[in-house]
Amino acid sequence: MDNTGGAAMGVGSHMDMETATAVVHRTANERDLELIKLPHIQAVIFVPPELPAWLTQFGAAVARGSFQLPRTVLDDVTINDIEGWLHANMPAGAVEPEVLHAVRGDALSLVAREREMTGATRFVFRIFTGIPNRHCGFHVDTVPAAAPAHGLLRVYNGNGTAYVDPDNVISMREFYKYLSQRERLIRTAETDSIIELDEARPFLLRPDDVHIAPAGSIIAFKHLDVRLHWSEHPRELAWIHCSPMEGDARFVVNVMARR
Repeated sequence: MDNTGGAAMGVGSHMDMETATAVVHRTANERDLELIKLPHIQAVIFVPPELPAWLTQFGAAVARGSFQLPRTVLDDVTINDIEGWLHANMPAGAVEPEVLHAVRGDALSLVAREREMTGATRFVFRIFTGIPNRHCGFHVDTVPAAAPAHGLLRVYNGNGTAYVDPDNVISMREFYKYLSQRERLIRTAETDSIIELDEARPFLLRPDDVHIAPAGSIIAFKHLDVRLHWSEHPRELAWIHCSPMEGDARFVVNVMARR
């Protein structure tokens, strides 16, 4: 696996939208997150040139286990609902008050950005700390029919999110064949076979050509209309990615528009 994250992929301002091929755009400019609205952009990965001190301090607290938050999904909620939940449920005492304030503010800013990008007023908000495991391999995220088709992800510390370039995918048929096989192996707890499949990545033309979006990145990425899941849909409709399977505990926030 390529832990350098791979080469940045640019977007030409005058690219012909009819002939554009699907790409992942990696950038140091936060304003480029808006490019996710373009039909051929599968994901935009904003990698800050420098991480703020509060994020480094917070990440260390998560990694050593002093800051923990159970996996939580707030469904069909407003930004005010999320703000209230963050103030009521983010554990105090594990980090300095100013660090906790910064984390709350940053998580809420992701919701505000999703609101600006989609026009939505209600959201699905996922937040948790957790130690990586092998339960979830490469996959695509789905949304209900007619929901806005892109969301935001930030991994605050630890190992980053793996992803593949769309031109490396043999076909969606091959990807879903891999996904179906992996889900069966998870159900039957065939650990050795899972590891073998994860290393083979049979849905890729170049199995070793995998990139990493480093911790601290903000990622805007395409979600797939759930009605298209398991079909041979165009590759640009969804971002194929994978959480790390080993390493320290991570803090993750995922936001998608509901309506």
